Amino acid sequence: MDRPKELLKPVKVRYVVLSIVIALLLELLPFNRGTVRWIPDLAAMVVLYWTINRPSRFGIFAGFFTGLLTDIASASLLGQHALAYSISAYAVESRQRQVVMYNLGQQSLVVFGLLMGNQIVMLVARIVLGAPFIGWGFFLSPFVGALLWPLLTNLLLVPQRYHQAG
Repeated sequence: MDRPKELLKPVKVRYVVLSIVIALLLELLPFNRGTVRWIPDLAAMVVLYWTINRPSRFGIFAGFFTGLLTDIASASLLGQHALAYSISAYAVESRQRQVVMYNLGQQSLVVFGLLMGNQIVMLVARIVLGAPFIGWGFFLSPFVGALLWPLLTNLLLVPQRYHQAG
């Protein structure tokens, strides 16, 4: 079950930026109110992926900046995503050497906790500023995000893998 980690090509900055832009564009797709609760925060998942797998290229500041872009793109409270993403990036960076060694199932559990933490931070920020509680459905998306983590990881690894003709 435990295989040695494969050697990967170096990550180009433009690939990291492209993955963030695609995640932000997917967040802008129009969905009805019932469906939105099930859709995970793809920008947060991409932030977590790059923070876990390439901490030298992506860290707390990049997570904060991505959060600001998410706030602007989603027309939400300015700073709530930025705060949540930078806290989760910090949490990942503090244990990155451990988390990167986990298999995808274990990483999914870590990602679930971090996505749930993001939701809590954003909910508290909204409530502190006087917004009403939006319901328990707000906490469904981290479950879906954790289930989609292996798929996202494998998708983002495709351009980095060495393809040998054989």
